[in-house]
Amino acid sequence: MISFTLCLLITGRLSAQERLHYWGDSETYLQDQASLAFEMAYQVFDAHPPATNMGIERRFALLALDVLLHDTRLDNGVAFKSYMNKVAVNILNELQKPKPTGSETRFYRFYNHGFIVQTPSVTIGIDLVSRVGSDQYFISDTLMRSIVEQCDILFISHAHGDHADLSVIRMFCEQGKEVIVPEEKWTTTALQIRFVRGSEMITETIPLPAKNTSLTVRVYPGHQGNVLNNVYMITLPEGQTIMHTGDQDYSEDLIAHAGSKVKVDVLLVQCWMMPMAPFVSGINPALVICGHENEVGHTIDHREAYWLTFKRMKEVKAPYVIMAWGESYLLKDVHYR
Repeated sequence: MISFTLCLLITGRLSAQERLHYWGDSETYLQDQASLAFEMAYQVFDAHPPATNMGIERRFALLALDVLLHDTRLDNGVAFKSYMNKVAVNILNELQKPKPTGSETRFYRFYNHGFIVQTPSVTIGIDLVSRVGSDQYFISDTLMRSIVEQCDILFISHAHGDHADLSVIRMFCEQGKEVIVPEEKWTTTALQIRFVRGSEMITETIPLPAKNTSLTVRVYPGHQGNVLNNVYMITLPEGQTIMHTGDQDYSEDLIAHAGSKVKVDVLLVQCWMMPMAPFVSGINPALVICGHENEVGHTIDHREAYWLTFKRMKEVKAPYVIMAWGESYLLKDVHYR
């Protein structure tokens, strides 16, 4: 039986819309329609939060985002910018609340393949960006700086603009926080940037003096085409190990050299990993969280959709979670293996 929330999303009922006619103003029509659809999708998400057993309501709301974010007419519009601002505000508000306790870990889905991982002791940023391309900012510097204030360290997988944002890197450095990068070219921009990469998988201990703790980080020297791509396996102070794949091309090589050596609790994998099911099986995580859907800097055919993620994850045996930008998932316990 279809719920009232889903019916509301389908019908698009207007609650407080003053404008009733748009004749001759198709641009405003599209922007207002998109704003309403974004808002109502997140009403569904509020009623049906991220879970490993996703229902039809949530699937439909994610499909609504696919439709909106594959319409290139909206890329530079008011509706998209307002939507992204609300995504960032929601993350900031949640980060300012009490941290997880005990063995809990909270995963925040940022834009694209960006994540913020929070435990009782640390808050880690991975591939955080505030713009599309070189000049299309969708999160203001003021808001992004406030989010950076809540984080302790930033990891960057590779140099592509949808994963690495020099303005965000500078914010971390200005706040005296370390940034871990795969290429030496960034190391001249600020003292806090650390180049971490070897010819084979390496292990480093990265101290966090302000938190009186440290992270054990294994780095697999991967690639996306000719671009260096670090795959990070970060062991948090509470004991959980998370793996972030960046845009790693060679899944079989990664399984052989990293997956067989590191016990991964939570895998943060790009949704287009090829092939997905054998890769997840080779890593054998306790939980999978997907990322990289709807990167708006790409062409329509390469803006990987949530509905494609559903298909790709169909054969995956491990529990998995699919989130919209701005959402979070609280992992209350994980069975370390």
